[in-house]
Amino acid sequence: MPGDTIGTLIPEEWSGHRMNLNIMRYKNYVWPHNPSNIEVSITRDLREINIPFKGSLIQDYGQEKRVVSGEGQFFGENCIAQFDSLFTVFKQDGSGYLALPGMTPFLAIFSELHLIGNTMPNVINYEFEFWEDLSPHIASVNLNEDYHTVVEGDTIWSIAIKYNLSVEKLLSLNVNIKNPNKLVVGEKVKLK
Repeated sequence: MPGDTIGTLIPEEWSGHRMNLNIMRYKNYVWPHNPSNIEVSITRDLREINIPFKGSLIQDYGQEKRVVSGEGQFFGENCIAQFDSLFTVFKQDGSGYLALPGMTPFLAIFSELHLIGNTMPNVINYEFEFWEDLSPHIASVNLNEDYHTVVEGDTIWSIAIKYNLSVEKLLSLNVNIKNPNKLVVGEKVKLK
């Protein structure tokens, strides 16, 4: 759809700009051409708990941050200026929206930028890495609280995840909890 503008599907900082959705972009930087290799790594935080005489239990602490890495080239007479433009964005503090070809943009922090290999005339090779910024999703969690008041749907596992504690730690602090699979709404769970 040449000539169309992007509306509410793209962050406000990009609205009103004409753009090709298949081009990689971060904050206000648009790659002149996509990197030659992009890898998106998404993992889950799984932990195994051994229960005496019963076997083991796998706990799923949820999806961890996405890590985007890759490599590319800048070429042409202005290849150094192209790299310098990307380096300027790298030096900026804070997170911004990262758009990858075929993916919904998400908040990320530009964590690494490397100039690599032997450069040829008018060619610069580089590598990069971005980490997904999950801080807006956990900003409402107060890690300094002494107690958590159980609400509908809470489990000992969900409380452990919310406060970045292990289930074992929560259970050792709350010896009064007889059945960790059935918490009572309004019950106080000790966190410290």
